[in-house]
Amino acid sequence: MKVLVCGSTGCIGAAVVHALRARGHKVVEASRRPGAARERWLLDFSTPVAPRRWAERLRDAQVDTVVNCVGILKPSRGQRFERVHAQGPIELFRGAALAGVRRVIQVSALGVGPGGIDSQYLHSKLLADDLLATLPLDWAVLRPSLVYGPRSASAALFATLAALPAVSLPGRGTQRLQPLHVYELAEAIARLVEQRGALRVVHELGGPEPVSYREMLAGYRTALGLGEPLWLPVPMPLMKLAARVAGVLPQKSFSPETLHLLERGSVPATNALPTLLGRSPTALAQGLRISPPEPRIEWRARFARTVSLAQKLTIGVLAVLLWIAHTR
Repeated sequence: MKVLVCGSTGCIGAAVVHALRARGHKVVEASRRPGAARERWLLDFSTPVAPRRWAERLRDAQVDTVVNCVGILKPSRGQRFERVHAQGPIELFRGAALAGVRRVIQVSALGVGPGGIDSQYLHSKLLADDLLATLPLDWAVLRPSLVYGPRSASAALFATLAALPAVSLPGRGTQRLQPLHVYELAEAIARLVEQRGALRVVHELGGPEPVSYREMLAGYRTALGLGEPLWLPVPMPLMKLAARVAGVLPQKSFSPETLHLLERGSVPATNALPTLLGRSPTALAQGLRISPPEPRIEWRARFARTVSLAQKLTIGVLAVLLWIAHTR
């Protein structure tokens, strides 16, 4: 089977490319930086492409299935949620229908749907999901919880935060998440590419069980070989201020939008991942052993037992400010 993977150099896309090739499929890699793949397309959803033009390219390349893994965590000068998540994919999906493509698999986000309209990120994903469901082709929409593993910008951010000598928590860090490893998401996508019969389904996906934000960061610390930190609950108004400051810095992981998504939590109502894999998903602790977390900044420091609580709090606040100033 020949599969077009959009966003092939990102965290999810790269894992999907590897999973499909390992199962014997031909892959066309499409991204803004397509690299040295044998068959690659330059793809930038920020630039409009008419559906008929997409149809021509898909027919000429004899593409059977399209997998869209393109996504951004925050808008930038050249990339807007509306173009990258909605208008660009919609043009591609309509072109796929015109070309007679067998199936389209759309990687969306958990939280899309009722209650997610207050988020520009989720609303833009929903527009593409809804349009896809109206087209005369087979489709599957996947809405994963937090994805971690190689190339994950959010995993690098969490590893960086977890390695701090004092770990700041939004509120008390009780937000509920259900992280899943990108390799297992890619395996599920590969199985859907191969599945016989019509799909036309929406699947919510997550790891084996929910964890709190604090529990997740504790798992990252354990994977990094670090002991118990000083946990530093930060009032949400202060976290929102820090998110606004970070939002103007040259980084892609922490912004008011991503903080809002964290506040909402990310736990599937019904987790389809065990069914798609045919087994229970990998637990976070094991997943972090398979793909060790890589902090963006080395924050390791040893503190004497005699250091006062006030000194530790001061160091923790300074560490958070330093991270905001240096994050990339």
